[in-house]
Amino acid sequence: MVYAFIIHTLLPGPCRVLFYQMYGQDDECDSKNELQRTSELKATRKAQIEQVASQVHSEYQFRRAVANRTVEEDIQTLANDDTLPEFELGFIRLLEGEPFEQTRIAVWLGAGNTGFTLVCHETENRVLAENILKLIIRCLQEHVRILSQPAETFLKVDKVCLVLSRFLPEGSLLFMNHRVIRGLEKELETLIKN
Repeated sequence: MVYAFIIHTLLPGPCRVLFYQMYGQDDECDSKNELQRTSELKATRKAQIEQVASQVHSEYQFRRAVANRTVEEDIQTLANDDTLPEFELGFIRLLEGEPFEQTRIAVWLGAGNTGFTLVCHETENRVLAENILKLIIRCLQEHVRILSQPAETFLKVDKVCLVLSRFLPEGSLLFMNHRVIRGLEKELETLIKN
């Protein structure tokens, strides 16, 4: 089960969360007291998401420094919009209480200025999470141009949510063969065109 999906920046400077979607949370409330608790819970969740994004940002910067890569080299890899660049892959174990109540695993992929992170349960299949994350990124690049224009995420939230609803339904990582993936891609194209 996936707890959260995050899109954030990676290049030097402060880490900015561009988009996040949390799963397995019930936000409904029916009284003013619950409304106040819900707003506090949302603020807590946002802080947790920002902390995860910051940890991924730090890890990416460390790897880039060790490999002696410059910002210009990272951005040049994104010059061609038709193909996906070579992604930096990483896993971070988020210990209990840092920032979530239970231990979680963050699976992240980064290229250029954009990072994508899945926060999963500790026992989740990491290879499957990586494959689903690559599939989501490929679809987001096709429909939103997320790698070359990360700010488009703010303007095309509906398309991002459509992609997530197809390939990460309610936070579930599903095993999919090529036929299922192609069927979902066709369905997504039809929905986006309409």
